[in-house]
Amino acid sequence: MIDVNGVSIGFETPRGFKTVVHGVSLQVPQGQAYGLVGESGSGKSTVLRALCGMTPLCGGQMQVAGQPVAKHMPKAQRRAVQMVFQDPYASLHPRLTVDQSLREPLLIHGMDRVAERVTQALADVGLDASFRYRYPHQLSGGQRQRVAIARALVLEPQVLLLDEPTSALDVSVQAEVLNLLKKLHHERGLTMLLVSHNLAVVAFLCSQLSVMQHGRIVESLGTDAVRAGAVQTDYARQLLTAADGYRRVQAVVQTV
Repeated sequence: MIDVNGVSIGFETPRGFKTVVHGVSLQVPQGQAYGLVGESGSGKSTVLRALCGMTPLCGGQMQVAGQPVAKHMPKAQRRAVQMVFQDPYASLHPRLTVDQSLREPLLIHGMDRVAERVTQALADVGLDASFRYRYPHQLSGGQRQRVAIARALVLEPQVLLLDEPTSALDVSVQAEVLNLLKKLHHERGLTMLLVSHNLAVVAFLCSQLSVMQHGRIVESLGTDAVRAGAVQTDYARQLLTAADGYRRVQAVVQTV
């Protein structure tokens, strides 16, 4: 479903052109939840944005559902790939109600049964119809992120890209959102690509992951190996040590 082949990405800076992603390759089969993990600045979010057509490539190729990713993609292809951003306080327009935020993508894509789809999208993320006419400032952080997930799901995508969707939330709310994402993944058969610096979050939701450092993939492994501590590179071992709260996060997730 997702095929990233030898991708390099760079940007113009005052000091000249700087490459921030170097020859990254990964494949995600249909229906799999896949993780990209690494410290801030490792290039993982840049890869995610490139898959949406938001960031141009300077080398390599990307395909989603067999179609090449480009800056100007047809509406049907854009509808198939949706993204949930890191900060629920910034990703929702402060002057739009929840109803307006969910209606907008439906109207852009010319979909029918708009009111019904909005109500159903909210129900799918555990929010009742009373939330439709609230503004973002009237919602908690967890509720805002649920609305952001509903906005992504309302178009019935095949692929969901998740850019650190729980890092701005406290641990108990993180657990609720992770449980919700896992439920939606199984119910809808979504292909998910999750970016996080937290190995605990990735290991809970994903079955496979790649570790990025300085714009390169340094290791790819299954989450069973992460749980067993069987990582091969020093960098992955450092991330595992830094995520020593893995067992505590897992305990919270399983009880919420």
